[in-house]
Amino acid sequence: MIPAAKIKIGIKIGKIVLWFVVGILLIIILAIAYEESENEQNPGGGDATSYGEGNIPSEVAIWKPIMLEELKKYGLEQYIYVVMAITTQESGGTASLDIMQSSESIGLPPNTIADPVYSIQIGVQHFKNVIDKMNKFGVDIDTAIQSYNYGSGYIDYIAKNGKKHTPALAQQFSNIQAGKLGWTSYGDPSYVDHVKRYMGAAQGGTGGSTVATGKFKVLMDEMLKYKGLPYFFGGASPPTFDCSGILQYCFSKTLNIQLPRTAQEQYNMSTKIPPDQLKPGDLVFFTGTYNAGRAVTHVGIYTGNGMMYNSNGSGVEYSTIQSGYWKDHLYGYGRVAAF
Repeated sequence: MIPAAKIKIGIKIGKIVLWFVVGILLIIILAIAYEESENEQNPGGGDATSYGEGNIPSEVAIWKPIMLEELKKYGLEQYIYVVMAITTQESGGTASLDIMQSSESIGLPPNTIADPVYSIQIGVQHFKNVIDKMNKFGVDIDTAIQSYNYGSGYIDYIAKNGKKHTPALAQQFSNIQAGKLGWTSYGDPSYVDHVKRYMGAAQGGTGGSTVATGKFKVLMDEMLKYKGLPYFFGGASPPTFDCSGILQYCFSKTLNIQLPRTAQEQYNMSTKIPPDQLKPGDLVFFTGTYNAGRAVTHVGIYTGNGMMYNSNGSGVEYSTIQSGYWKDHLYGYGRVAAF
């Protein structure tokens, strides 16, 4: 027969073990519930890791340490290349004093801030606010980027309309806001595309232009010398270029590849490729951009992730081919060199 004292001790030990097991189970249940709550709250969010360093002018690049320092305060250093691209768009790539155009985000008239460091501090704080709201509502990173220009109300709008930014939704929101305010226009509906032209893509990423390497880098290094020059019809050497002229000149100078003079002739001599085989360095052709009496009227060089580099009416610049004017006039793709 077991003594009563031992029975009592056994019961106490059993209770301790039982409460220990119950405690472990509660921790597991709470952890699962928290994870499910987080996933429901932010099913997609934004993937900043898909963005690498793009084509950032030196006037902006010198501020990278300050931007990184500010981002680290909020645990957002993974967004450094997004912020650098936003800053390039906001400043126009120049040594602006209000380099992130932060004045309006704190209720001041444009360009009131006259200290680049303070502009970055306020700009990063504004960026942090849209990222926080992006995570809360589970929208994509493009929505957050557009919200830097539109304000966080755009996140509310996208959260109710599929949780993913599109050029069409950006235009709709602009129209709605302009109507409410009695303005002719509101913000920049193409802000995401304008920012992404300054982004690079990490391996496997989906940012803006890819980081050039090898012969393609040699070619792009030459072409980028002329970024910002105005378009000039018939221009085929520095300092004046039209769309086919800059390609003819740079391919010849860097790779000794002789392209014909016009966009139509470059299309004719190229090896035609389907969209799923398009690679950086291939040529992108367009139609109907002016009344030329021929099918192909414009050409650019594909730089990856839906972007091209070209000379158009806005000058020598990066442009998206995934939306807007260029998508509507897209004609085809051709390969003139292997990279």
